[in-house]
Amino acid sequence: MGVSRVAVCLLLGAWLLGGADRASELYKQGRAAEREGDVVRAYLLYAQAAALDPDNRMYWLRSQALRTQATLKAKIAPEPALPSGGPPPAKLDPDLLVTGPEGRQFLEESRQPLPPVELVASPARKTFDIRKNLKGLWEEVTAAYGLDVVFDGDYDAGQPLRFRMEDAGYRDALHALEAVTSSFIVPLSERLFLVVKDTQAKRRDAAPTVTVVLPVPEPVALQEVTEMTQAVRQALDSQKFFVDSQRRLVVLRDQVGKVQVARRLVEQLLYHRPEVTIEVEALTAAKHRTLTIGAIMQTSTLIAYFGGAFFSKPSLGGFTKFLTFGGGKTLFGIGILDPAFYQLIATESKSEGRTLIRGTVRSVDGQQATLLVGERYPIQTGAYIGDVTGPGKVYTPPPPITFEDLGVSLKLKPRVHNAREVTLEIDAEFKLLTGQSVNDIPVLSNRKVQGTVRLKFGEYAVVSGLMGAQEARSISGLAGLSTLPHIGALFSKRDSTKENQELMLLLRPTLLSLPPSELALPAIRAGTETRPPTAM
Repeated sequence: MGVSRVAVCLLLGAWLLGGADRASELYKQGRAAEREGDVVRAYLLYAQAAALDPDNRMYWLRSQALRTQATLKAKIAPEPALPSGGPPPAKLDPDLLVTGPEGRQFLEESRQPLPPVELVASPARKTFDIRKNLKGLWEEVTAAYGLDVVFDGDYDAGQPLRFRMEDAGYRDALHALEAVTSSFIVPLSERLFLVVKDTQAKRRDAAPTVTVVLPVPEPVALQEVTEMTQAVRQALDSQKFFVDSQRRLVVLRDQVGKVQVARRLVEQLLYHRPEVTIEVEALTAAKHRTLTIGAIMQTSTLIAYFGGAFFSKPSLGGFTKFLTFGGGKTLFGIGILDPAFYQLIATESKSEGRTLIRGTVRSVDGQQATLLVGERYPIQTGAYIGDVTGPGKVYTPPPPITFEDLGVSLKLKPRVHNAREVTLEIDAEFKLLTGQSVNDIPVLSNRKVQGTVRLKFGEYAVVSGLMGAQEARSISGLAGLSTLPHIGALFSKRDSTKENQELMLLLRPTLLSLPPSELALPAIRAGTETRPPTAM
């Protein structure tokens, strides 16, 4: 039993090897037939080779490249003469060879969305000096780099041309050959490509179309993306651009050559914007000084009646000593100040506070960054005023409330000129509670500074315009005596209050990535408006 299994395996292996050898032989015959111009026979031989060796994708691609042309020629070809006395030859249906199990497998694979095929050729650099027809030029140049070529059905070999090129890589050689022969290529696999005559109709029918999706970075505004895609669309004369603002995506759909150029342009415009970090130091200083100097004394007196007419009792008003005049029923007294009510005072109070805030914001060229240091404070902006004592249930609506950002609000927009200098657009706002209110609504103190400064990276920009000062003086004492020069302070109390507030901002920008003007960006092969570059 074991011997039988071994024998079967040996026979199966021999059959497979024989099938592979037979397929290789048929493929060589098909190449010879294609060179002779017998497209139908070459197609059938390629298809038979693909059926015998389905693992060799080259056989299948060769047959598919000639299928359309072979079908058209087979319909108009005359019937071959029947050999005398023999049976008529069986008619081969080309579709049977391409719709078998192997053909269906290849067709299913071809329907899957795959990236464009890129050629993988020899990296060696070659020198050419050839004089042949168009097909001969293509075959010799591609063979030099280890590639293979098939031609479109109506591709004309034309007249002999001379092709000279020195020390060229395969991409440069193929692009030059495209220009010389007015053709374009369509890669079919890593080693095989199709050559088609370059016309608008052929471009529309043969050039592959792809769809590419590019994500939009978060720091980039969607309005800028829309303007950028509009510029790329006009530069490449393509209308198949779409910006998905919800998912922040740019969708490109067109021929492979145009899409590759558009993708490189979009990536350079999106991802080569210089990034900047700005170190922020906010120093707030508040000073308060109160000075009280002078005398505290009673500024009023009392005239009392001591005559006792009509059994009246005098009102002393807190006085213990009186200066009297008159007599009997006309006795009056003037209250005399007690020395205890006279006090000399001199008091002073000072307070000073400083707050240092440090932070870092990061942005890209032309994008505004915001830094808020403080809190959101609820403020009542209205109230219901009405009668709530009437009969029945009276509805009192809740008061409207808004939240104000108290503290330091800083908005910065960098404009990078080069690797050394930057311009900062500064919008600084300092908002605090004053401690006062109007109709129970607190009053806010709001100071704001806007400006533009240009400086070098690493240098400091100082913003010190957010300052406030308040001073108040009051005098209280005996009328006339309190305003006397030099000695007026002995008969009055004088209060002096001073308040100073200051906010100083220190800004220092640092460049994280170079702007495009400082970068050696790769050149993009764009071709012409009617002949975009070929993807290789």
